[in-house]
Amino acid sequence: MKKEKSRFYIETFGCQMNVNDSEKVAGLLRAEGHLAAASADQADFVFLNTCAVREKAAEKLYHSLGRLRARKREDPDFRIGVGGCVSQLHGEDVLARARHVDVLVGTHTLGRVPELLERTRRGEGQQVDLDRRADAFSVPSPVVAHSSPVRAYVTVMEGCNHVCSFCVVPRTRGPEVNRPTEDVVAEVESLVARGYPEVMLLGQTVNAYRYREVDFAELLRRVAGVAGLRRLRFTTSHPSHMTEDVAQALGEIPKVCPYLHLPVQSGSDRILESMRRGYTAAQYRDIAARLRRHRPGLALSSDVIVGYPGESERDFEETVALVDEMRFSGLFVFAYSPRPGTTALRLPDDVDETEKLRRVQVLNDLQQRLQREQNARRVGAVEEVLVDTSEGGGGRLAGRTPDFRIVHLEGSDRWLGRLVSVEIVRAGANALVGRPTSSTTSSLTEISALPIF
Repeated sequence: MKKEKSRFYIETFGCQMNVNDSEKVAGLLRAEGHLAAASADQADFVFLNTCAVREKAAEKLYHSLGRLRARKREDPDFRIGVGGCVSQLHGEDVLARARHVDVLVGTHTLGRVPELLERTRRGEGQQVDLDRRADAFSVPSPVVAHSSPVRAYVTVMEGCNHVCSFCVVPRTRGPEVNRPTEDVVAEVESLVARGYPEVMLLGQTVNAYRYREVDFAELLRRVAGVAGLRRLRFTTSHPSHMTEDVAQALGEIPKVCPYLHLPVQSGSDRILESMRRGYTAAQYRDIAARLRRHRPGLALSSDVIVGYPGESERDFEETVALVDEMRFSGLFVFAYSPRPGTTALRLPDDVDETEKLRRVQVLNDLQQRLQREQNARRVGAVEEVLVDTSEGGGGRLAGRTPDFRIVHLEGSDRWLGRLVSVEIVRAGANALVGRPTSSTTSSLTEISALPIF
């Protein structure tokens, strides 16, 4: 039996990739005998897994490090680690700005966190490993401490080969590296055997996946072929790789959920060209139409950047028109912020911050109206909901429809991880409220006899 060494706490900023990376670090620490703490105050080691996509996301790191500085002064045995995209982007400048950091790793060296932590505890000083050439898939999949008992993330590729003018991902994650297909399928098989009904495949441009003769459409088919898997999702996709084969796979594979996150970034061709996105607004519309033809009822969500250098009111109105037309099921709106090492940094950041915030608000208000209208049409419908959250006990549960809409309901905690039939009785802009149907409540006896996550 391994000796308990310490308690750790991981704070994660950013996307699902970062969440999955934190799950890997947590699993590795647990394998070495460390225990997870409920908060940073209860931990001997705090690890901050960072995001560099937005300026504010990067600043969150230094705010968190500032809060930890006093704790470090009071307790010399307390250790702090930083990893992820900010550390990869800024390198040892992180240490210059926050000298109390003990462990600094990059996006590809998270697997070394336990080893480097042990070194600094032995008095060997600060430990740094930012080697982006390291194997990003080195963490054994059985070790990963998945944070949800229902939905598991599986990374299938790292990096990005695109050169979008605003994006730091190629600098932080490197060029595309694709994981062997057999490893992906084996991990999904293991997760299903452990009771996970849903898997989400991850990559910066996940639909660009290709390993030897296997492209992304074929990967979907092979993963969907895993016996016992109930739902399959993937994110994030790039419009340029949304091929006819992928569209056909969406339509032909029932396990692939009818939901897709497909960032558009702008509705203006002039801005899209400056962003180096590789498509026009019309081409994006055509891609979305093709996807919806193959998969009727497909829900699309997207990302939009407003206030990009040179974005005029007309450019912005073209984006508003596209959002209004597309009827996205969800929209993430960001105000442009210059990022180091990007080509957009050479352009004048000439949209006033107040105007950026106004444009964010305009799009958010529009999207809230569209979501409210979409959700209202679902009242009275019966939906299949995968229950993934117990909201503090008392029978309050939440789950997701196949097209990723949140549904709140009342029921037994024994439904966690189960697909239940729910009649939608109320709708808001951001979620639905449902009532379990009689077929669900009558099956409670059967469910209680099944393994509980």
